[in-house]
Amino acid sequence: MSKSSRPNKSVGYSHQRRALHEVTLDMVATAMGRQPADVVIRNARLVNVNVGRIQEGVDIAVRHGLIALVGDASHIPVGERTQVVEAEGRFVLPGFVDTHMHVESSMVDIRSFAASVLLHGTTTIACDNHEITNVLGLRAVEAFSKASQGLPLKVLVAMPVCVPSIPTFEDAGAVITDAEVSEAYRQGWAQLQGEQMNFPGLIYGDPGVHAITAASLRAGVVLTGHYSSPEIEKGLPAFVAAGISGCHEATSGREALRRVELGCYAQQRYGTAWLDMPNTVKAVTENPGIDTRYFTLITDDITPATLVYDGHLNRVVRAAIAQGVPPITAIQMVTINAAQMLEKSRWIGTVSPGRAADMLLVNDLVNLEIDQVYSDGVLVADKGELVVDIQPYDYPVWALKSVHVDPVSPADFRVAHAGGSAKLRVMRVFPGYVHTQEEQVEVKPVGGALQADPGRDLAKVAVFYRHEPKEGLTGSKSFGFATGLTFKPRVAFGSTVAHDCHNLMVIGTADEEMAIAANELIRIGGGMVVAMEGEVRAALPLPLAGLMSLDPAPVVADQLRRLEEAIRQAGCPADSVEMTITLLPLIVLPELHLSNRGYVQLLPGQPPKFVDVLVS
Repeated sequence: MSKSSRPNKSVGYSHQRRALHEVTLDMVATAMGRQPADVVIRNARLVNVNVGRIQEGVDIAVRHGLIALVGDASHIPVGERTQVVEAEGRFVLPGFVDTHMHVESSMVDIRSFAASVLLHGTTTIACDNHEITNVLGLRAVEAFSKASQGLPLKVLVAMPVCVPSIPTFEDAGAVITDAEVSEAYRQGWAQLQGEQMNFPGLIYGDPGVHAITAASLRAGVVLTGHYSSPEIEKGLPAFVAAGISGCHEATSGREALRRVELGCYAQQRYGTAWLDMPNTVKAVTENPGIDTRYFTLITDDITPATLVYDGHLNRVVRAAIAQGVPPITAIQMVTINAAQMLEKSRWIGTVSPGRAADMLLVNDLVNLEIDQVYSDGVLVADKGELVVDIQPYDYPVWALKSVHVDPVSPADFRVAHAGGSAKLRVMRVFPGYVHTQEEQVEVKPVGGALQADPGRDLAKVAVFYRHEPKEGLTGSKSFGFATGLTFKPRVAFGSTVAHDCHNLMVIGTADEEMAIAANELIRIGGGMVVAMEGEVRAALPLPLAGLMSLDPAPVVADQLRRLEEAIRQAGCPADSVEMTITLLPLIVLPELHLSNRGYVQLLPGQPPKFVDVLVS
């Protein structure tokens, strides 16, 4: 196949993958020149991430989707079915590997997600699907695993272990214990442990958290973590001592370096709203000569708009290069380093014999515009277009009917207060960051109730339990207050994407608009909604678990842009601020967040605790 040729798009394509142990006879026969290759790439400039240098004039021979030879392939016969690709001096890179991300944040399902990220050179993801698992339980892990089958994207499912993130402090749609974790590994639905967000439970000795940790260790899988505390001299070493291999919560060069010093991979985050990498990568750029093998680059949470218009890991690598990281070093962070962290470097992460033929052809290493993408030796993307047909998955009805809340009225948002002036605990929001800061604000009740006050940038927040009814539920709804979003009068934003329990959350400046937003979410079966001045101004339906659309990513990206424009009209000018708002219920982040049971305070060096809206 010449550089300019392109195969016809295959309809109903199902990707096939061979294991090395099945084909070693053919592999060595091809490498020795006794049998033809399936694909030969000639005259490439190989980015050899094994040694961190570029090799000129390299040929690559592929057999059964695996790399048989790297070097001079002139002795290998070209058969009738051999595809010959003339690289003509273009660079060949290994396919990119994202060691931590959540498909749900892209607001599309795994099939549409694969169709998008392959265009940008990502060929493997380690996906923690704890969002959908918080809604639907272990059956979601099974369904996600099945929906991933037959894809040219390698999907390593990271078993969710924080469902809910901190038991007894919130209510999700399910509860995951060590029994479910063990079952997922036994059934082959998961290949590593997802992020352990309940780091307080781990370092302060919660038996349930340690039972889950033991289940993952017994299964022999990689354990990933989420240590979001700035205390890194005692708590972080304890966290790593429990077997955690990587953590993406560093926000500074010092925090990233400390993880690496402890033998814990620093998964440097550069998503849509959480842009920590320019700070964390200073651990590399300000320490010339440092060994970078324990540094990776990840996306964590990325919206469909970022995915469609800006890219995926190629965008992250470009950003790292712009921060002063040498191009080959940045590429190593999303290839060999990532594969080694996942303990999969005998399979992926390098262009080396015996590895999967996941390869990218590019013209330059700085802009990283992907020319062609090969997955297991199959050309899957060419010049920004998918050349294989990825069919949709038929999800069960229970996955599409997940919002179990009766219609509400403005009275359901009333926070009664019979006394005089009150001092409130308020969540200070910082758009673009994951944490909040606790503040105290003096307010006067209006009509016997505590109200939002847009003139003082004070919004009301409500969280409704929205999953299937269950015994023992102690918090059907809760209230709090937030500042930092500059919402105008008579506006509201509602979402069933409300990390990580994904209850129904509404934030606004008037009870009437908050009710309108909530009722529209109930009507459309989940998603995100903006209400202004008595009407719905924008809606993004997400029927799959109330988290994802079944439409292609470009369609959802356009819907998201309209929603974000409505948020700007509502008074908040920050980019992608919906991502920051949806973290307000994430109680494993400091300092103050709101679960369906109430305010949870998490301060450095202290376990979480409930606190009242009113300051005593």
